[in-house]
Amino acid sequence: MSSAPVERAHEVADKLFEKNADTFGTNLPTYRGHVHRVIGLVGLQTEVSAGTADALGVAAFFHDSAIWFDGTWDYLPPSAARAVEELGGANSAHAGLVEAMITEHHRIRKARHDDPLVEAFRRADLTDVCAGLIKVPNSKRADYRALTKEYSARGFRPMLVKAFAHGIKESPLHPAPMIKF
Repeated sequence: MSSAPVERAHEVADKLFEKNADTFGTNLPTYRGHVHRVIGLVGLQTEVSAGTADALGVAAFFHDSAIWFDGTWDYLPPSAARAVEELGGANSAHAGLVEAMITEHHRIRKARHDDPLVEAFRRADLTDVCAGLIKVPNSKRADYRALTKEYSARGFRPMLVKAFAHGIKESPLHPAPMIKF
């Protein structure tokens, strides 16, 4: 069962999808499902406070968004910049948290930020990318299956393969610029 702040994060992401639907074209339902599964997986791992719910929704929506907004495979910096702008700029209360959730979400090792949301976000994205084979702490595989039932994962992995192929064309010597160690 999801908490009110997690539900709020879902609402924030959905409002951003409504506002930016044309940007994603045919990938809209696929990316939307990924965003909502990530939010749900974060909520399984750690408490999301009422004060950080909007930040989670914004970070989740924007975390891979520059693939579509900016047409780039090196998407972490522009995705983080768009998210911070959406919050109201670098001086907004959760700008640093949102930036960290986005820029750390492909780190191979533990995230380099003290807020537990950052590590929970990193693990949630990894869990979804690997179809639940690596589960998030405090969860069961059935929890991931329930999220995929509510927010379809159909087409997600093929979309990742196409994006990776585009990344190889964009930068053959550095085809995964978003991966950090």
